[in-house]
Amino acid sequence: MSLDFPTKTLREGRAEIIIPVLDEEWENEQQARSKAHVFYNPVMKMNRDSAVLALMTYQAKLKRSVNICEPLCGSGVRGVRLALEVPEVERVVMGDLNPKAIRLGEENAKVNGVSSVTEFRLLDANLLLSLHAYPGGRFDYVDIDPYGSPTPYLDNAIRATKNHGLIAATATDMAPLCGVNPKACLRKYGGMPLQGGFCHETAVRLLLGSMVKQGAVHEIAVKPVFSYYADHYIRAFAICDRGARKADKLLGEMGYIHYCPGCLHRETSKLNQPMKCEYCCSDMKTGGPLFLGKLADNEFCDELVEQSSGATIEERLIDIIALVKEETRFRPTFFIIDEICSRIGSKSMPTIKVVSLIENAGFSVTRTHFHDRGIKTDASIRELEKILSE
Repeated sequence: MSLDFPTKTLREGRAEIIIPVLDEEWENEQQARSKAHVFYNPVMKMNRDSAVLALMTYQAKLKRSVNICEPLCGSGVRGVRLALEVPEVERVVMGDLNPKAIRLGEENAKVNGVSSVTEFRLLDANLLLSLHAYPGGRFDYVDIDPYGSPTPYLDNAIRATKNHGLIAATATDMAPLCGVNPKACLRKYGGMPLQGGFCHETAVRLLLGSMVKQGAVHEIAVKPVFSYYADHYIRAFAICDRGARKADKLLGEMGYIHYCPGCLHRETSKLNQPMKCEYCCSDMKTGGPLFLGKLADNEFCDELVEQSSGATIEERLIDIIALVKEETRFRPTFFIIDEICSRIGSKSMPTIKVVSLIENAGFSVTRTHFHDRGIKTDASIRELEKILSE
C-alpha cells in the first residue's frame, strides 16, 4: 500500500511502527505533530504501555480471547501493539475520521503481521461505538485516548463495553481539570476543580466521577481498578459491571473536597455547602462533585506487576503502580513537603527524612506518584507542622 506522505520507521514495544515525518517548517515539535498528516505522539508511549499491561492482566483473568476497540486510532500504534503483545486477541476494531490514518494503520498492521485480527473503520468515534452498543456486539476492552477530554465519548464507550469488561480513558486537558478554566471543567466533567498542590489528584477524581456518573445512567457500575497521572495527562482504567445496586454503591463514593489555601487544611464531605476552616476560620474552596473512593484495586495492581515481567514497557510505569497501590490506604489529597516547610519557616527537608519523622511520631505515611515531593498521611496539617517544627 502506497502512502502519499513521507514516513519513517521506529520501534515501540514489540512493534515496528511507520509514522509520518514531521514538517520542519513549524516552530516546535509539538506544533509539527499536531499538523502532521497522521497524529503520533512519542511522549504517550508509557500511556500505550499501560494499555498493553492492563489488557494482559485482564485477559489473564478472563482466560479467553478478547475483542478490543480503539475508536480514535491515529497511526494505529496502540491497536497494533495490543494485537501483537497481548495473548489471545480475537479482534481489534480501530476507527478514525482521517483517511490517511486508516491507510497508515492498515500498513502498520500489515508490517507487524496482525492484519488478520485488525479491522479499520473510517467512522466518527461515537458512531463506531454506538454501532457496537448492543448485546453480542460489545467489546471486552474499549480505550478512549483523544486529544483533550474523553468525556464526549464516555457514554457510548460504556455502552459498547461488555458486562465485566474493561474501559480506559485518557484526559490531556489539564488546564480545566487543574482549575485554570473552571467553567470548562464544569461543562466537560460535571464538577468544579481545585487549584493547589494536589490538583492532579483532583483531576483524576473528576475524570473518575464523570465515568461513574455516566455509567450510572445505564445502571452500570464503572469501578476504578488503576488510575494515575504522568507527564501531561491523566489515565483511568475501570471495570464495567451491570446492576443498579452496584451503580448506586459507587455513586455513594461521590462527594466534595474542601480546601483552605491559607493553612493547607483539607477535608471531604458528601454535601456541597460553604465551609469555614476549622483552624484559621477562612472560607474554604470546594471541588467536586468527584470520586472520593480508591483510585485503584490492590489485587489488580499486584497482577499488573506480575504481568509486567512478560511485557515490553517502561520501568517507570512499574514504579507508578507500586506507589498508586500504597496510596489507596489514605484519604484523598496529599501534602507537599516544601509547602509545609515554607509555612513553618524551615529549610526544605529530604523526603526520606520527612517520612521517617512522621512514622516515628506514630502516623502512617507514603510517597505519592502525583508529585516527587508529595506525601499521603493520616496526620493533619497541624500535626505535620508540629512534627517538622520539632
